[in-house]
Amino acid sequence: MSMEQQSRAQLLEQFVSWNTFIHHIERLGEQLWNQNIAEGKWSVREVVAHIARWDDYFFEEAVAKAARMESLTVKHLDYDTFNEISKAYGTSTEIRKLAEHAVSIRRRIISVIEGLSVTEYEDAYTDADGHPFQFETYLKDFIWHDRHHMDQIKRLIHFKLEEMSLNGWPALQTTVYDGWLIRTADGYTKRSNSVQPLYGHTLPLELKIRHCETLYNELKSPTVFKITPFAKPVELDGALADMGYELIDRTCVKTVALEDVDLPSGPDSDISLEPVLSELWLDAVAVFNRLTEGQKSATRNMLTSSSIKKCYGLLYDNGIPVACGFATLEQGWVGLYDIVTDSQFRNKGYGEKLIRQLLGWAKKEGATHGYLLVVKANEPANRLYDKIGYIQAYEYWYRVKACPS
Repeated sequence: MSMEQQSRAQLLEQFVSWNTFIHHIERLGEQLWNQNIAEGKWSVREVVAHIARWDDYFFEEAVAKAARMESLTVKHLDYDTFNEISKAYGTSTEIRKLAEHAVSIRRRIISVIEGLSVTEYEDAYTDADGHPFQFETYLKDFIWHDRHHMDQIKRLIHFKLEEMSLNGWPALQTTVYDGWLIRTADGYTKRSNSVQPLYGHTLPLELKIRHCETLYNELKSPTVFKITPFAKPVELDGALADMGYELIDRTCVKTVALEDVDLPSGPDSDISLEPVLSELWLDAVAVFNRLTEGQKSATRNMLTSSSIKKCYGLLYDNGIPVACGFATLEQGWVGLYDIVTDSQFRNKGYGEKLIRQLLGWAKKEGATHGYLLVVKANEPANRLYDKIGYIQAYEYWYRVKACPS
């Protein structure tokens, strides 16, 4: 294969990634497709229609005509008018049909470009405005355009995961401060005792940080900030580093489509799945995680105060609890939390067995996708989740400053 052909193959591989993305988001349901990518911006279905209609236009007026050695009729259009028509089409078309349209027209374009000779692919054609048209430039332009919109939609999905993870592992108290959520839970876990800078920023940054420090210092707790791709303002992480905050616990947020997971066909007699927190489950998680009585009490209070639907799993070996964890169910997503195996019973497949049962419960309850949070340095856990089928969505970390003695 020549260098020219390799370049074409590589570009087409990137060009077809739009179709893979469409298949992915189609499974996420109508709520996502009807959601705007940002306030005052297009909905996801309008974005998909926008790209599909541009694919239609360039296929009919440029790609197919060049392949037939006909004069190109592609020309400069009134973008605003074209996009408004595309948006109306997206709003009025069923999601299934819209997804099928987007995928099929992209396949047609790829099929034609794959069939071009090297000369036909490399030739410079002339459009209806007298400007040059080349396939390589066309592909590069639209690959950039695809990625721009895919990144917008991915960010929307990831932000939703971030919100659900806050609900899944709650705090005992949350104070809203200029768009930041200041969470506290008697000092147990960073997730529940940290600042979540998600929803805005209007006050001077250093003033806000000092306010948070004062609050946590009064509680005799370290000041912790959770830094996600959505942290506001964007310069927060750098500012915290300059103020002496240590970076710890890089964490991966991973997702999976439940239809891609090998799930058990029925219940397992060694696994108890209960909708309500029990003292037996709480005792097990306290032993496996070596919780103090205070931490155990905080866990009980956090989980019982949450209204999110849950399933508490407990796995037994000869009648002895050896692994536990719980799942949350929200908006068609199942989140996994506190999956832990007794240190004396690890490397026996108990964690995987429990996880598959929890995911099976969630699928029966209507979930289609799952997410979890795992520390990046925890290699055994990451290997297990990768084996099940989870893939990384995004990362976050914490910035921590110790409480003055």
